[in-house]
Amino acid sequence: MVGKKHSEATKLKIRIALLGRKTPLSIRLKQSHSAKGKNTWSKGRKLSAEHKLKVSLSLLGNKRSLGYKHSLETSEKWSNLRRGENHYNWQGGLTTLNGRIRNSLKAKQWRIQVFERDNYICQECGKQGGELNADHIKPFALYPNLRFELLNGRTLCVPCHRKTATYGAKIRGYIGSIS
Repeated sequence: MVGKKHSEATKLKIRIALLGRKTPLSIRLKQSHSAKGKNTWSKGRKLSAEHKLKVSLSLLGNKRSLGYKHSLETSEKWSNLRRGENHYNWQGGLTTLNGRIRNSLKAKQWRIQVFERDNYICQECGKQGGELNADHIKPFALYPNLRFELLNGRTLCVPCHRKTATYGAKIRGYIGSIS
């Protein structure tokens, strides 16, 4: 009934009567068609410029929505709180020293610095982006004092990195050639 308001008791009776019923596909399609072009929150809808501005202004000062990152000190503090025996998956110190060094924050920072210095471009073939490796010019295992030296690093794409004399098991031949 158009224009007539139902009482709360009638609304409740209707709600109970319709409980558990599925809306037929033909009606759902009609409802979907009637909603097209309207400014709704449905997926794929476009928002007006005015609405976008309102959303933007409402999020100002909301650090989480603006890609806020914690400071390095805070990240390290939280990391140290969940390290070693304090970590939920602690299994008695199974990680090797080599594994701890390669997965350290210092190693991750070195890798990012190498990529940024080389502008994410492979230093052998000139390919930009894609899957890149930060390669140690003087091998990580043989020169511990040069592990985190920026000048001892270069950006290589995976195929170029595999061609180096120190990639994977090829290091054994490299060690023999420098002895």
